[in-house]
Amino acid sequence: MASFRFHVALIAAKLSKAVIRLMGRNGTHTPGVVAQKLCPNFLAEAPKAPLAICVIGTNGKTTVSNLLTDCLCEDSKKVVSNRTGSNIVPGCTTNVINSLKWTGKCRVDAAVFEVDERASRLILPYIKPDYLVVTGLFRDSLKRNAHPDYIFSVIDTYCPDSTKVVLNADELCSSMLKKNSYRVFYGIGKQPDDKTEPYNIIADYQLCPECGTKLKYNYLRYHHIGDVVCPNCGLHSADKKYLATEIDRDNMTLTMKEADGEITYPLIHTALFNIYNEVTVISALREIGYPKEKVKELIAKIHVPDSRHNETTVNGVTVVQALSKGQSAVSSSRTFEYVANEQGKKAIILAMDDLSDRKKSIEYTGWIYDLEYEQFNRDDVTQVICSGPWCYDHKVRCLIAGIPEEKITVNTSEVAAADDVILDGVERVYILYDCENYGMSCEIKQRIINRLEEGK
Repeated sequence: MASFRFHVALIAAKLSKAVIRLMGRNGTHTPGVVAQKLCPNFLAEAPKAPLAICVIGTNGKTTVSNLLTDCLCEDSKKVVSNRTGSNIVPGCTTNVINSLKWTGKCRVDAAVFEVDERASRLILPYIKPDYLVVTGLFRDSLKRNAHPDYIFSVIDTYCPDSTKVVLNADELCSSMLKKNSYRVFYGIGKQPDDKTEPYNIIADYQLCPECGTKLKYNYLRYHHIGDVVCPNCGLHSADKKYLATEIDRDNMTLTMKEADGEITYPLIHTALFNIYNEVTVISALREIGYPKEKVKELIAKIHVPDSRHNETTVNGVTVVQALSKGQSAVSSSRTFEYVANEQGKKAIILAMDDLSDRKKSIEYTGWIYDLEYEQFNRDDVTQVICSGPWCYDHKVRCLIAGIPEEKITVNTSEVAAADDVILDGVERVYILYDCENYGMSCEIKQRIINRLEEGK
């Protein structure tokens, strides 16, 4: 039974949220701070939703948690989710507060939590999720996350043994999590354009973690994502219960294989990283117990969140907002590859420097030099606009990548950089922005749209 202190904290937190909402703000963080201050054991005491799902991973967790939430809502479930990305302790606590009535009783069918990897030790043991869905672990935000192996150890130590774990078999690091727990694996089978040797600047897992022998990739997608085997000790990628066998971007379909046969789902996005996100969502829903045909029906009703990718066409020019996660060279390089391979003449605005870090001038700029700007050294990229406080570092990296200097523009103001775009002859303008910079990217987009409407 929850304590009197818990109930006081719950009421105070709900009141604080009401006041914050009256002020026109979302209230995704502060109510959790209030609850934790008044009742430090709040998460442990709170009643749990009938279904609790935590989503974790370096890249893709916001998209996956939002898509899962959307699917559950489409199935007429009452769901709470920290879908705006407030994924440390206060944000997850606020999500729990939202799942409860004023009396402290649960009012929802399911709670979906996006969980920050490093904060997971303070969240997972208390939420005790029914399912932990893991997208993968990569090099990210080195000044606070150190190495993927460290993040692995945090998750592996603090995730409850009772939690069922849904893992990406194509990502070697995270696929070794929770070896003594219930685990299932998903992945994408060999595709025509796969490689067999690491080719990216970052490839953290080239040696066997068991014996140190150079790993052999049966097929490799990017960085260390693929199907791997150690020629010495026999370590290999896990067998996949949920396997994507065919990706048809022309007809927008995705074929998945399970033990009892194949089924074709709608493909919600053509970028490979979003295909992985969709495969993750399908696998999680199947594990929860949804029949394949029902999952197919739900997938047909959802889309990648607008805060991650959206497009607007004005006078024949398409303006695209695409998340390119700052301080994560792996994530951003995948966005770079997707943008580079899109058809048409394109101009690219870079607005990836973190808004919160710049206030304290603590951003680690080394990640910029791990970015694969070589992707933009091609004829159909007409202009690369480096903007923000570290614009000159981005320019130097562009020059190292061989991009001609006449194609590079710099502006210390991201919003003002919208006026630097040369629109003549351009078919697509891409705005690549950090997680914290979505509002800024909307300002940039609107300025470009205004110029297009005015014919400037």
